[in-house]
Amino acid sequence: MNHFTAELDDIFVKRAASAPQGIEETIKKLTDKHIVLYGAGAFGSENFELFKKYGIVPEMFLDKNARDGAEKMGIPVLRPDDKSLSESFRRNCIVYISIVVPKKIMTAIKQDLANWGYSNCEEVQKTTARKVKYDGVNEENPNDEYFKNNKEKIYRALELMNDDESRATYISCVRSHILRNYSSCHETDFAVQYFDAGVPYSKGFSHFVDCGAYTGDSLETALKFSDIELYVGFEPITSNFSALSDTVDKLHTRVKNAFLFPCGVAEKTGSASFSVSASSSAITDKAEGITLPLIRLDDALKNIPVTFLKMDIEGSEPDALKGARNLITTQKPDLAISVYHSVNHFWDIPNLLFDINPGYKFYLRSHTPATLESVLYAL
Repeated sequence: MNHFTAELDDIFVKRAASAPQGIEETIKKLTDKHIVLYGAGAFGSENFELFKKYGIVPEMFLDKNARDGAEKMGIPVLRPDDKSLSESFRRNCIVYISIVVPKKIMTAIKQDLANWGYSNCEEVQKTTARKVKYDGVNEENPNDEYFKNNKEKIYRALELMNDDESRATYISCVRSHILRNYSSCHETDFAVQYFDAGVPYSKGFSHFVDCGAYTGDSLETALKFSDIELYVGFEPITSNFSALSDTVDKLHTRVKNAFLFPCGVAEKTGSASFSVSASSSAITDKAEGITLPLIRLDDALKNIPVTFLKMDIEGSEPDALKGARNLITTQKPDLAISVYHSVNHFWDIPNLLFDINPGYKFYLRSHTPATLESVLYAL
């Protein structure tokens, strides 16, 4: 543990010596470069909008399944081996891989791109991770006073990690965000987020509560590892909820009981304004949001056995966990909680869960590059 603590000490020394670079400055340095996005899905669309926001308009999407003449966001979608793309262009453009995949698949994608002649390829997450803010501070790079006030929690979260893999991951995530340098982030070898993370699950997945259920993708994955006796899914976005319902219908012979709620989860039952993007939704205080219902888990789940609770709710995890205090203290389900939406969640959420129930042991895994898709497993 001592060398991990020393690494944390070093992070704060470096942070005090030099202010990190924000995302706007980073993207604006790409002026006059040929920028290409590999992956024309929802994540690719979000990255197009992000680059455009700072004055850099990608020239094209690359997609292995592109149809002839296809366009998206006003730019062409081409296959990477399209004969119209010259050797010189492939050698000199910068390809930002805009697909969220485990590192083995990412390695294969990079090799494919290299075989097609693309010399400059990197995960877009190493750039976009710079926009992850500090909840409650609402900025990318808070001042020294902020870190002074939060140091005790940051060190305490390190002490709560239960194995060296978790400690290394925690140090990697804290260093990357505080210094805004994502060049060498630690990423787990366990490719299946939530369900096969190299952690000692104690309760199993048979009674699964899914917060941020999306279209049922986590349910489909869970069934590869366990029979599902009970599934409870919470999803506030109408289109996603409809797809979730269809997924459960499709899987009805494999899921004995399912209960679906078209709402988000929170500390208190009520409603909130949500912003909706191509691949996610989040509670917002902006006027253009849409109002959707919220429910406290302790209000929704009465005398229902729960073995596994997963949350990926775009930064609202701390409030939702406070609304599940009774569930966590009485049933003690295994927890898989996303901590990557706000920088401070890497330390605030383990501290919060320990305060709610000190019987948990904590494991941290990052399932994609640049700290993203990082999940805290509390068992």
